[in-house]
Amino acid sequence: FTAATLEHGMHPPLSPKPEWRALMYELTVVATEAYRSVVFKEPRFVEYFRSATPETEYGRMNIGSRPAKRKPKGGIESLRAIPWIFSWTQTRFHLPVWLGVGAAFKYAMKKDI
Repeated sequence: FTAATLEHGMHPPLSPKPEWRALMYELTVVATEAYRSVVFKEPRFVEYFRSATPETEYGRMNIGSRPAKRKPKGGIESLRAIPWIFSWTQTRFHLPVWLGVGAAFKYAMKKDI
Protein backbone atom coordinates (compact mmCIF):
# COMPACT_ATOMS: atom_id res chain seq x y z
CA PHE A 1 0.00 0.00 0.00
CA THR A 2 2.73 2.45 0.95
CA ALA A 3 4.77 1.68 -2.16
CA ALA A 4 1.74 2.13 -4.41
CA THR A 5 0.90 5.44 -2.75
CA LEU A 6 4.46 6.71 -3.16
CA GLU A 7 4.65 5.54 -6.77
CA HIS A 8 1.37 7.25 -7.59
CA GLY A 9 2.63 10.47 -6.02
CA MET A 10 5.82 10.32 -8.05
CA HIS A 11 4.00 9.54 -11.32
CA PRO A 12 0.66 11.34 -11.30
CA PRO A 13 -1.87 10.26 -13.94
CA LEU A 14 -2.00 12.09 -17.24
CA SER A 15 -4.49 14.91 -17.55
CA PRO A 16 -7.43 14.12 -19.83
CA LYS A 17 -7.11 15.44 -23.37
CA PRO A 18 -9.51 18.27 -24.30
CA GLU A 19 -11.27 16.02 -26.83
CA TRP A 20 -11.88 13.44 -24.08
CA ARG A 21 -13.45 16.11 -21.90
CA ALA A 22 -15.60 17.23 -24.82
CA LEU A 23 -16.73 13.66 -25.44
CA MET A 24 -17.54 13.15 -21.75
CA TYR A 25 -19.66 16.30 -21.84
CA GLU A 26 -21.54 14.99 -24.90
CA LEU A 27 -22.09 11.64 -23.20
CA THR A 28 -23.37 13.42 -20.10
CA VAL A 29 -25.93 15.33 -22.15
CA VAL A 30 -27.11 12.14 -23.91
CA ALA A 31 -27.28 10.14 -20.66
CA THR A 32 -29.19 12.86 -18.83
CA GLU A 33 -31.73 13.20 -21.63
CA ALA A 34 -32.28 9.44 -21.80
CA TYR A 35 -32.79 9.22 -18.05
CA ARG A 36 -35.15 12.19 -17.91
CA SER A 37 -37.13 11.01 -20.92
CA VAL A 38 -38.16 7.95 -18.95
CA VAL A 39 -38.32 9.26 -15.39
CA PHE A 40 -39.97 12.62 -16.07
CA LYS A 41 -41.77 12.17 -19.39
CA GLU A 42 -43.12 8.62 -19.25
CA PRO A 43 -46.60 9.00 -17.69
CA ARG A 44 -46.63 5.46 -16.28
CA PHE A 45 -43.18 5.62 -14.70
CA VAL A 46 -44.24 6.40 -11.11
CA GLU A 47 -46.84 3.63 -11.25
CA TYR A 48 -44.14 1.23 -12.46
CA PHE A 49 -41.68 2.44 -9.82
CA ARG A 50 -44.17 1.92 -7.02
CA SER A 51 -45.09 -1.58 -8.18
CA ALA A 52 -41.50 -2.71 -8.89
CA THR A 53 -39.86 -1.41 -5.71
CA PRO A 54 -40.65 -1.28 -1.98
CA GLU A 55 -41.14 2.51 -2.15
CA THR A 56 -44.57 2.33 -0.53
CA GLU A 57 -43.20 0.38 2.42
CA TYR A 58 -40.29 2.79 2.84
CA GLY A 59 -42.78 5.63 2.70
CA ARG A 60 -44.53 4.25 5.77
CA MET A 61 -41.30 4.08 7.76
CA ASN A 62 -40.23 6.98 9.94
CA ILE A 63 -36.77 7.35 8.38
CA GLY A 64 -36.71 11.03 7.54
CA SER A 65 -37.78 14.39 8.80
CA ARG A 66 -40.40 14.79 6.07
CA PRO A 67 -43.17 12.62 4.70
CA ALA A 68 -42.06 10.04 2.14
CA LYS A 69 -44.19 11.60 -0.57
CA ARG A 70 -46.02 14.81 -1.09
CA LYS A 71 -49.09 13.60 -3.00
CA PRO A 72 -50.28 10.00 -3.17
CA LYS A 73 -51.12 10.35 -6.89
CA GLY A 74 -48.36 12.80 -7.82
CA GLY A 75 -45.68 12.38 -10.45
CA ILE A 76 -41.97 11.94 -9.95
CA GLU A 77 -41.81 15.27 -8.10
CA SER A 78 -44.02 13.77 -5.37
CA LEU A 79 -41.39 11.20 -4.37
CA ARG A 80 -38.89 11.87 -1.60
CA ALA A 81 -35.16 11.21 -1.91
CA ILE A 82 -34.71 8.58 0.82
CA PRO A 83 -37.43 6.17 -0.38
CA TRP A 84 -36.31 6.79 -3.99
CA ILE A 85 -32.70 5.75 -3.38
CA PHE A 86 -33.47 3.00 -0.86
CA SER A 87 -36.01 1.45 -3.24
CA TRP A 88 -33.61 1.23 -6.18
CA THR A 89 -30.87 -0.06 -3.93
CA GLN A 90 -33.10 -2.67 -2.30
CA THR A 91 -34.11 -4.12 -5.67
CA ARG A 92 -30.52 -3.96 -7.02
CA PHE A 93 -32.11 -2.47 -10.13
CA HIS A 94 -30.25 0.87 -10.11
CA LEU A 95 -32.22 2.39 -12.97
CA PRO A 96 -30.76 5.85 -12.30
CA VAL A 97 -27.32 4.42 -13.08
CA TRP A 98 -27.70 2.17 -16.10
CA LEU A 99 -30.48 3.91 -18.01
CA GLY A 100 -28.44 6.94 -19.02
CA VAL A 101 -25.16 5.07 -19.36
CA GLY A 102 -26.59 2.68 -21.94
CA ALA A 103 -27.81 5.54 -24.10
CA ALA A 104 -24.45 7.30 -23.78
CA PHE A 105 -22.54 4.17 -24.83
CA LYS A 106 -24.85 3.68 -27.80
CA TYR A 107 -24.22 7.30 -28.80
CA ALA A 108 -20.45 6.82 -28.52
CA MET A 109 -20.60 3.65 -30.63
CA LYS A 110 -22.56 5.48 -33.35
CA LYS A 111 -19.88 8.17 -33.37
CA ASP A 112 -17.37 5.37 -34.01
CA ILE A 113 -14.86 6.65 -31.50
